[in-house]
Amino acid sequence: MLLEMCKEIIYQNLSEGKSVVYDSTNTRFEHREEIRKVAEPFAVPTKVIFLDTPIKVQKERQQKNLETGERHDVKQEYLDQAIAELEIPTEAENVVAFKPDDSLELFLEKI
Repeated sequence: MLLEMCKEIIYQNLSEGKSVVYDSTNTRFEHREEIRKVAEPFAVPTKVIFLDTPIKVQKERQQKNLETGERHDVKQEYLDQAIAELEIPTEAENVVAFKPDDSLELFLEKI
């Protein structure tokens, strides 16, 4: 399974003292917690990067992409499923949120 392979690679990289970025939707707390547990033996800090994009903005971007083909098109059913499953990360998860109107420089300073 892909997730198990990713966890093994994360573990290996952390054991070598490397920083790791795991890029996935991780819509539910339990998914994020599963990845955090891989890092626990190394006592390294973890952060959740939450791209807080309003539905209106997502729809505008999706429409623009249909017109331009700039990005990979994600099926609406997959987006709807992710939205339905979303458990917004809490401060307890060491979350750094980014909204479309936020300053990229300030966001990067937080991470």
